[in-house]
Amino acid sequence: MKIGLGVRKSVAVLATAVVVFGVFLAAERPWFLRWGATESEIAAVRPADARVPVARDRVTRAVTVHATADQVWPWIAQLGQDRGGFYSYEVLEDLVGCEMPRAEQILPQHQAWRAGDRLWMYPPDKAGGMGNAPLVACEPGRHLVFAIRQLGTPPEQPEDGVWGFALEPAGAGSTRLIAWSRAAGETRPLFRITNRLLFEPAHYVMERRTLINVKALAEGRIPQRWTEVVTVVLWTLTVALLIVALVEVFRRRTHWVRALAVAGLSGFAFQFLTLVQPPVLMGVLIVVALAAVLKGGGAVPRPIRVVIEERDLPWSEGRTAATA
Repeated sequence: MKIGLGVRKSVAVLATAVVVFGVFLAAERPWFLRWGATESEIAAVRPADARVPVARDRVTRAVTVHATADQVWPWIAQLGQDRGGFYSYEVLEDLVGCEMPRAEQILPQHQAWRAGDRLWMYPPDKAGGMGNAPLVACEPGRHLVFAIRQLGTPPEQPEDGVWGFALEPAGAGSTRLIAWSRAAGETRPLFRITNRLLFEPAHYVMERRTLINVKALAEGRIPQRWTEVVTVVLWTLTVALLIVALVEVFRRRTHWVRALAVAGLSGFAFQFLTLVQPPVLMGVLIVVALAAVLKGGGAVPRPIRVVIEERDLPWSEGRTAATA
């Protein structure tokens, strides 16, 4: 029995998606859950971890800052939507209504944390005032820890996770900046899948940028905002190419395999650009290359049919005279 073209295309798209997501779950997710962290940092017991005695979801990320803990701490101390921001991708934060500030200097009025304080991630007057995490541990120059709710935990229930930042000496004049989280782990399948495929990578992307920008600020460098904006634009273009390629798969009768290949490569490119975050120029080259391959796979022009009358031929006049 001959399988229809539409069925073959659908199976091919599904197989491509399985490969893309399979690589993400098998190789990329384990990597970004422990990005930059050492084995000892991952295994360490940190302040307030006891609040989550059984933690199924564990994340530890770290970066070396070439500055002392006293130089790094002021930037960590002023984290918050109502303080100095999160030093991350503001364009994405503001896209969802965070109205996020971004301090590029130390704010003396936002250095102290006291019992009962909350880390605001969303404006207090929005989202019913739920966009915050209560402070559970703070030691200036050492750590700052908050209680959090994992995805799917109702607001009326107690927090079931912790998220914090720690500073540890790393040789003369250097500090390890560590971000970690512990959560009980969602057991409902829908929330579990959503957490794996959406929330975890999104949180990694934002948290990594926080660590990198805090490192830059503590070392005396001002992060260039334009590179972050261009980076987000490149991510958007990659998703757009993925969508266009999938449309082309089902629109074309020929050369649809090329469009499918571009769709798969766009999926991998999006993962590479968001998770690895290469230099902007490399991102531009990747997006341009994908667009060129997709365009090059357009439909082949139909042959042009040329009709030539006999009288237009160079020998037609002589032939006509002879005939006459």
